[in-house]
Amino acid sequence: MKKRNILIAFFMVCLLCVNSVLPSFAAVNGGNDGQTTEESSPGTGVNDKESGDITEEQPEGEETEEEDPGKEEPGNEDPSEEEPGTEEPEQDEKSFGVEYQAHVARIGWQDPVEQGEIAGTMGESLAIEALKINLVNLPEEDVETSGVEYAAHVQSYGWQDFVSNGEISGTEGKSKRVEAVKIRLTGTIAEKYDIYYRVHCQTYGWLGWAMNGEAAGSSQYAKRVEAIEIRVVEKNGEAPGSTEDHYRYPRIMYQTHVQSYGWQGNKYEDQIAGTTGESKRIEALMISVPEAPYEGGIEYRVHVQGIGWQDWKQNGELAGTTGEGRRIEAIEIRLTGEMAKHYEVYYSLHLSKIGWCNYAAGGETAGSVNLSKKVEALKIKLVEKGIDEVPDTSGTKYIQGYANSDMYYKGTIQGYGMSGNVTQGTTLGTGGESRRLENICVYLDRENEYVPSGIIKYAVHLSGTGWTDWVEQGNIAGCTDGSRGMEAITMVLSGEIEKYYDIYYRTYVQKYGWLGWAKNGQAAGTTKCGYRLEAVQIRLVSKDAAKPGENSDYYTERKINLGPDPGMVGRANLYGSTTPYIIMVDRSAHTVGIYQGWQGCWSNVQYWSCANGKPSTPTVSGVFSVGNKGYYFDSGAYRCFWWTQFYGDYLFHSVLCWPNGAIADGRVGMALSHGCVRLEVQNAKWIYDNIPRGTTVVVYN
Repeated sequence: MKKRNILIAFFMVCLLCVNSVLPSFAAVNGGNDGQTTEESSPGTGVNDKESGDITEEQPEGEETEEEDPGKEEPGNEDPSEEEPGTEEPEQDEKSFGVEYQAHVARIGWQDPVEQGEIAGTMGESLAIEALKINLVNLPEEDVETSGVEYAAHVQSYGWQDFVSNGEISGTEGKSKRVEAVKIRLTGTIAEKYDIYYRVHCQTYGWLGWAMNGEAAGSSQYAKRVEAIEIRVVEKNGEAPGSTEDHYRYPRIMYQTHVQSYGWQGNKYEDQIAGTTGESKRIEALMISVPEAPYEGGIEYRVHVQGIGWQDWKQNGELAGTTGEGRRIEAIEIRLTGEMAKHYEVYYSLHLSKIGWCNYAAGGETAGSVNLSKKVEALKIKLVEKGIDEVPDTSGTKYIQGYANSDMYYKGTIQGYGMSGNVTQGTTLGTGGESRRLENICVYLDRENEYVPSGIIKYAVHLSGTGWTDWVEQGNIAGCTDGSRGMEAITMVLSGEIEKYYDIYYRTYVQKYGWLGWAKNGQAAGTTKCGYRLEAVQIRLVSKDAAKPGENSDYYTERKINLGPDPGMVGRANLYGSTTPYIIMVDRSAHTVGIYQGWQGCWSNVQYWSCANGKPSTPTVSGVFSVGNKGYYFDSGAYRCFWWTQFYGDYLFHSVLCWPNGAIADGRVGMALSHGCVRLEVQNAKWIYDNIPRGTTVVVYN
């Protein structure tokens, strides 16, 4: 019991000691943070000096900060004036800056951001569609006079007008991307500050910093602005970063309308417009300088097939034609106004069968005239004078073709003497008058240095003596004493002209009439026949132009053979064939004629009797062509050999034979078949062996 009382007494003493210490400890803590505890009453707190706490020792040699004599000590504040702990620290005056807000595709208006922060998005492929920009914390003296103006370059619309001070630039609800911006300060603040801004563009990423109304972003490339950063900097202060490459736009833009494809997309700065390797003509074009740095512009004109030079067009107007199938053959382009003083325009064309030509410049003619050559592709570039590298302008860039009147010829006609000059394509001589052409002289005039140089050489085959030596233009080939006539002619080109032209020629020959067109050294006419050459036509033809006729059937050493049936050969001459042969079947005369040559010049090579269809099963009449062939087929007890199809089940084949090959019914010269044309075995085999598929077959009465 005694022990217990002693313990209780000890416990009570400890409690009293603790209670006496706690208030002093709370007061000390309240003096450090200006707050009182629930245990202490107002006025009982003490400051550090009063509490006797040791303060942090000041380093030797440094002065302590003087206390503000008017500042209240912690713990001595009047609680009626302010709740403890609610006093806000004093703040510096806010600095001048810019606030901006972006309207982003699929997001809408984002929260405003301040100077140097990013508005928009990155890595999400979302376009900024509109912007609002404000100045904040303007100095009081500038509030009334200053502001910010800004303009957006918007998809499909281009540059909008400037707006200011929180107004919307761009579009809402139209899904139109902003592609570039311009921002500038106005009023007195513009004398004190510069405004810098940069944009994050699709494909390009962050571009350089633009300032004070310069464009930032891109135009004509269809690239969206995805984010923007804006800063104001004291006048002539250091830029936030590189100011290079802040705005991308083409110096020059052009577009072509191409055969089969129509209008292609825009091309820029020496890119290829048109096609190569496809033989497609350019039919129209448009050229512009989207953002000319100086006054002036660009103008251009084109030489069009069948029209010639059109009037000058300018700044995006259409030159050429659409929907008419006409090729552009040549182009001239030039700059105007101040632009021409600071820049030069260069252009290169891709011509059919030539390829790329070197660059022309400043209104020079590029392409060709009178050559029927199409422009297939082009490249155009602007070069700043004295700064940019100049492309190669040496070599060929324009070619002028020969006019019809530049080539002509004359010759001596039996009985008439020397003719006058006739222009190319015109007939020299006579046809059907039995007068031989005895000699010929050809001329070629070259107008200027743009016309391909070269010569025409020619030789003739004279009756009784053969081929003469080659002579050049301006010299006579043939007989000059009237004793012999021409039978054939050959001509070639040499020199630069050979690259651009073919020379075509054809002859009118006794018994044959007009033969086909020969070219470039082929013989035209006849030899070994003794047939006189009565007339000739010659044409110089661009390799890109249509040929005057088929290059076939222009020479023969075979005498014409009308055969025993003049009526049949006369009828045959009305028809052509895809092969050198034609087969004629006269049902009423029961005959078959085979002719070699070409339409109008068929010569008989075979003539036989046949057995065509009887009246109840007549041979079909009309114009057909040879099809399949075979060795034999069986018809009842009979076998027919060497069959050649000309229409359906209608065939040329042998007379009726037994399966062992013996003749069962060898009659011909009458109508007795089931519709086929029966021939003696050797004649059926001749057709099988010699007549190609596709040969024309004419069956008539």
